[in-house]
Amino acid sequence: MPKKRRSKKVSNAKKRTKSLLNAVDSLPWGASGVPVGFPTNPAAPQISNVDTTIINLRGYFISNLRQVLSEAYCEISLIQTVCKVPVQDALRGGVDIKSSQLDEEDIEKLKLSLDRDNDVAAIAQSEEWNRLYGGAALIIDTDQDPELPLDVDAIGENDHLAFCAVDLWELFWSKQGTEEKAYNLENNPRFEHYIYYGQRLHKSRVIKLKGIEAPSFVRPRLLGWGLSEVETLIRSLNQYLKATDLTFEVLDEFKLDIYGIKNLVNTLLSPDGGENVKQRVAQLNYLKNYQNAIVMDSEDTYTQKQLSFAGISETMQQIRMQVASDLRMPMLKLFGTPATGLNASDEESLEVYNNMVESEVRQKLKYPILRVLELKCKKLFGFIPEDLSIEFKPLRDLSAVDQETVKTSKFNRLIQAMQQGLLTSEEFRDACNKGDLFDVTLDNTETPPMLESLKVPTAKEGGGEGEAEPIVEIPKATNKVA
Repeated sequence: MPKKRRSKKVSNAKKRTKSLLNAVDSLPWGASGVPVGFPTNPAAPQISNVDTTIINLRGYFISNLRQVLSEAYCEISLIQTVCKVPVQDALRGGVDIKSSQLDEEDIEKLKLSLDRDNDVAAIAQSEEWNRLYGGAALIIDTDQDPELPLDVDAIGENDHLAFCAVDLWELFWSKQGTEEKAYNLENNPRFEHYIYYGQRLHKSRVIKLKGIEAPSFVRPRLLGWGLSEVETLIRSLNQYLKATDLTFEVLDEFKLDIYGIKNLVNTLLSPDGGENVKQRVAQLNYLKNYQNAIVMDSEDTYTQKQLSFAGISETMQQIRMQVASDLRMPMLKLFGTPATGLNASDEESLEVYNNMVESEVRQKLKYPILRVLELKCKKLFGFIPEDLSIEFKPLRDLSAVDQETVKTSKFNRLIQAMQQGLLTSEEFRDACNKGDLFDVTLDNTETPPMLESLKVPTAKEGGGEGEAEPIVEIPKATNKVA
């Protein structure tokens, strides 16, 4: 008997398992990859279940909603701050261009051309669109046929060369969303041209920028682009907007007047009762101020209640801190007010922000800037330097005293290096000019007599000690600032 009962129980368990699997197969699958209504393990603790995570996922990307992102950028200043401020800080002061094949005059000419053609602004605009939409590009505009591959060698001094910033929605591919490798256009042999407002553009004329890289499971939904910076901001942004709306509603109903009218119910039942009550209240509200008096029935009452703002300030502060945490940006950059509490330090917050700008903004901007500089060099000088490189300006702003201290230290090192024969007078003056150590540019065409007489001891042939030539004593610079 026990064996038969056991076999019957096993059979019933198999039937229940089979019916459960059939039920799971028939369930609608959610966007997160988990079937809707899938039963959880009742023995597992609640904190181990994924239900809470699943119900907090949207299942769709705001990066795919062009209209929402565009209007939010125009109407919500916080979205503009997220997209613009890190880019402006990354490009603040421009970049230092370095190449052994370009002299100082060539580099100055290249910088002047960038400023005149507004190329830096175009690069910044493309990165702002990249942060907003998750993708953008710089279009290389030349006199050549846009449908043909870009011929860099054919670019001459008198040829037209410009750069136009566009977002991902302005570029289209005819096979977009229909091919298995549509999300990886660079490696797709069938992809040759973008379509820009009806004009076919060869892919070599487009400098592409991508937003946050998405996991492979959802990457095809982005059609070759990345995620918007607003994607991870939705939850804290909604909290911020909700708190702002709540504050507005509280201000709108800050004071509440309560009138107690005798026989109000009977009055409202009469034909013109409702209108008479409205007129009476309107008249009372019109007369209500510190100069006029309100005449009421002795049995009527009047009460004024005032709402409290207790807790709203603390809630807004916490929500702002959450927004700043999601973006890795200090509250001073986002809202114009420093953080308070929790031993918050503006210096530490700025350090975290600077690291974010270095890793997420400047790294993405290096290739577009170098590509623009290469094309500009081909147009201005007829060749592309092989060792062309750039360096960004420091993100930290030094005070005037600190700047003078740094210049003084650099000058002292240069003087010591020249006294020891490690630098020539020409190299010394070049280093002073490049470091802006003086308010004027030192002339490097002729060697001043003072620097010419600055020598170091030399040895005679055969290894003996030689006679030392006189060394001009130069007063040591101090760190005192006038």
